[in-house]
Amino acid sequence: MRRTLAIVCLLVSSSAFAQSAPSPAPLVFDVASVRPSKPGSPQHNNVPLDAGNVYASINPDDARSASGGLFIATHQALWRYISFAYKLSGTQEIALRFNFFSGTPKSGAPFWVTGSFDAAPEFFDISARAPTDTSIDQMRLMMQALLADRFHLVIHYVSADAPVFALVLAKPGVTGPNLKPHPRSDACAVSMPDQSSAPVPRPAATPSSVGDLPPVCGVIAHVPSSAPGQHYGGRAFPLSLLATSVPTMTGLAVMPRPVVDETGLSGLYDFTLTWRHDPTGEDAAVADNTANFRDALKIQLGLELKPSHAPISFLIVDHVERPSEN
Repeated sequence: MRRTLAIVCLLVSSSAFAQSAPSPAPLVFDVASVRPSKPGSPQHNNVPLDAGNVYASINPDDARSASGGLFIATHQALWRYISFAYKLSGTQEIALRFNFFSGTPKSGAPFWVTGSFDAAPEFFDISARAPTDTSIDQMRLMMQALLADRFHLVIHYVSADAPVFALVLAKPGVTGPNLKPHPRSDACAVSMPDQSSAPVPRPAATPSSVGDLPPVCGVIAHVPSSAPGQHYGGRAFPLSLLATSVPTMTGLAVMPRPVVDETGLSGLYDFTLTWRHDPTGEDAAVADNTANFRDALKIQLGLELKPSHAPISFLIVDHVERPSEN
């Protein structure tokens, strides 16, 4: 009887200890400043605010790192800070900003956060400091805490079955000439430090058999070219990143649905893709940008888009306020 009682007491004590164990403290910046941006201020950020879906050219010296714990961003809309903090995909970013996709939940973000197609949102400058060994993903968590503290941001996620385009192989097991597995010998695949306060020289990227690529691994970006049309490339990226980047890469008039990866291809790939996109030129009236993109996708990458339905995760803003004073 005494032994049984002792075991019961031990279990109760263990249960009470488990319930009272403190939760890990949230990651926060050591110091932070948040201010409304002055009109006409230049946009700048020393830490990449994207999740790999870059729609401008990218510099070879872009470290894609947390800059030794220093975060500086000027004249940025709040939706950009939210996208950074929660590592939103291109699809999630569009849904947050524009409530564009039919059959999907509304983001709940007010106009001053997102703006619209023809009107700007409000802009903010944020500077913050963290320990020098902070990684970029840790900095994302710190930004979540900052947004909750200074903007009183409250969010949740909703998964909804939505009309989508499925990105699939046009021919089973066959990719196009401009889509190839990323070679392990590529110097840019070398793991770069994400916690150094000093600049680290980046090895020169290896030329690719699929054409000119961004100099940095893990992103999809514009590739400069003197030839007409849109020119994009990616180096060492998963096909899921290509899928979620298609609507923002092409423009919503071309791709009015989320795109999901159903290629069945795993691992990392390199690609280049060029297509005609002429909304303002002399032949704009006869240009079919949707057909141009789909043809390029099939001929160059061996991929096509099929109408489908799939569960998509959307970020919903429950509450947000303009920032409190520093």
